[in-house]
Amino acid sequence: MCWRGIMTKILAAPYEERDGWDLNVMLVKGTLYFEEHLSDAKLEEKNAMTPRQRLQSYYGYAFESYCTTPQPDSQGAPGWGGDVNTNVQWCSVVKTKLADRRVIIGGEVDCVRGTYSGKTDNYVELKTSLSIRNASDEARFEKKLLKFYLQSFLLGVPEIIVGFRTPSGRLTTVQLLRTVEIPRLVRGKPGAWDPSICLEWGDRFLTFLQAKVESESGRQVWRVSFKPRVGITAVMLNEAEVAEVVNGEERVGFLPRWYWDELMAVHHDSGAQSRVDDTSTTRSNTESTGLPSGWCI
Repeated sequence: MCWRGIMTKILAAPYEERDGWDLNVMLVKGTLYFEEHLSDAKLEEKNAMTPRQRLQSYYGYAFESYCTTPQPDSQGAPGWGGDVNTNVQWCSVVKTKLADRRVIIGGEVDCVRGTYSGKTDNYVELKTSLSIRNASDEARFEKKLLKFYLQSFLLGVPEIIVGFRTPSGRLTTVQLLRTVEIPRLVRGKPGAWDPSICLEWGDRFLTFLQAKVESESGRQVWRVSFKPRVGITAVMLNEAEVAEVVNGEERVGFLPRWYWDELMAVHHDSGAQSRVDDTSTTRSNTESTGLPSGWCI
């Protein structure tokens, strides 16, 4: 179980050239759980964003707000009033498979086309990028397409709308991309990425990781680190390091205490049920799905 951003980083690792990543990992009752770990260096880097970097982030948020504005601006023309609220999010949780492994992924969805149908077939992802002016710009954009593709592929988002802008933030062109067609845009080009390599790597990574931690499964928290051109390391955290992860919150490792307690109760009840006759056909929603009640919203 993990967030889309984590799985995107894992799958994109074969083509990552600069940025590594750190994850906190737990294996509980046969399920791997992931949490992104921000090292002190990463936190300092994040907090030290330049005004230009912050402005570029704003352009992305502004494009999302512009595309999802519910009504015309005050002058009556279709448009946007200029408000950006980064606290508004809508998340989707999907169950998918990677090879023979079931994966549950949660992630933010930018918007839907029309009315939400309860399915993923009208999800839409919104992205911005600098206008393509030369071959170098085109090469940079094609590298960005890998993460565009993986982010949408993982949640079953069929469409991506890309707003191309000038360095000063002026929107020049809007292009719609079909997620399933994105790999064709780069296929056969020098240094092109291949989604099949990403998926194979992801399966090998999860297989390695589960074999590494399964003998110590339970409350243990592992720190998994990836460095481009170096590889993967996985180390079990000591008590002091786990306490740093918990950070004074109601958590067991990095799992919420309420989730841990209910997960243990579900497995305990399931074990007890298997030891008595199973003639009863009436079971609660929690028992029938195997999900803790805290997830039954």
